[in-house]
Amino acid sequence: MLKMRTFAATAVAAASLTLAVAAATPASATTTNNTCSTWNDGNTFGAYCSEVSPGNYFQAVAHCNNGQTVYGLWHTAGGKIWSYAFCTSVNSSLAGGGIRFQ
Repeated sequence: MLKMRTFAATAVAAASLTLAVAAATPASATTTNNTCSTWNDGNTFGAYCSEVSPGNYFQAVAHCNNGQTVYGLWHTAGGKIWSYAFCTSVNSSLAGGGIRFQ
């Protein structure tokens, strides 16, 4: 059960990550190299990146069931600190999530 949930969460995160990177990266930019992990439950989306390129910062993004989007704190890649975005802060639950880079 845990392995199945982890796989589903990873698939959602990977799709969101691909969309976030595609939307934020101009066609002429260099290839990105991001080494990230994600976690979620019914209300929260968390992200940790040990390596982010280009740039050096990452942020968790939660898409909530009420249509709002909330953001975790920006953290430095490799800093061993997770970024968490809480849908409970807007009285909702988690619909999906992703990672933003800077």
